[in-house]
Amino acid sequence: MSQFPPKTILCPLDLSSSSPIVLRWAGMLASAYDARLQILHAESAEYPRYFLPSQAGELAAAGERVRSAIREDLKRLVDENIPAQTSYEITVLEGHPVDRILEFAKQQRPDLIVMGSHGRSGYARLRLGSVAESVVQQTVLPTLVVRAPGGKPAPQKIASILCPVTFDEHATQSILISAALAATSGGNLIVMHAEEGGLSPDVNGKQLCDLVPANVRSHCEVIEVVRQGSAAEQILLAAREHDADVIVLTAKHRRFLDLSVIGNTTEKVMRHADSAVLVLPVGG
Repeated sequence: MSQFPPKTILCPLDLSSSSPIVLRWAGMLASAYDARLQILHAESAEYPRYFLPSQAGELAAAGERVRSAIREDLKRLVDENIPAQTSYEITVLEGHPVDRILEFAKQQRPDLIVMGSHGRSGYARLRLGSVAESVVQQTVLPTLVVRAPGGKPAPQKIASILCPVTFDEHATQSILISAALAATSGGNLIVMHAEEGGLSPDVNGKQLCDLVPANVRSHCEVIEVVRQGSAAEQILLAAREHDADVIVLTAKHRRFLDLSVIGNTTEKVMRHADSAVLVLPVGG
């Protein structure tokens, strides 16, 4: 996992109606951590299928005018939605958004990506449909996926964080990152475990409690929750019951037919959660 708290945050924007909400999330985190924002927009240019060599310069100039207008739109959006003291830079690239975001992230190595998702649902696909989900599939960087169901605004501060864990080697680091988020505003941290197929006698609140480092409890309130049933379903229910602003998930990347895929639980939570979802890739 990359550095946390983050010092550089990449925020790809598509200039859709949800962009102000995504930007406010990124601005809130940048302000809390004194981080620099990298605002990125990428889209494929539409050129005529056939054109004369003499038209190449004209098309290039037209493309630059479009990119310049987009930069102005992004600057207005930034000035209206992030704190004035936030350091930022704007980059506009030509090309497929997923490819350009991944290339930019690989070159710049931000500590965190914050981007929006339209939350497409339906039959599970081998490769998820939205740009955000495709980026999560392939990046090795922590990515906060923001949804705005019904125009839900970005919170003024992060008041409640849900951290579902399994009892593996990644649990403690996931809790520490969740606690770092909670520390930005003194929010609650809900650490939960969902046991599928019936609760084991060995799984109880004390075992979950023992996973939480002592120093975490000194700067945020910690609630332990053990539930039975489908992990994705229980995570979504717990997030709604506790009104979680963020769900923090570790996701193991696997290779299948030369494509990177993430676990079914992460996929379902990303698609259906009303909360923002912070995905921490851990390999696999």
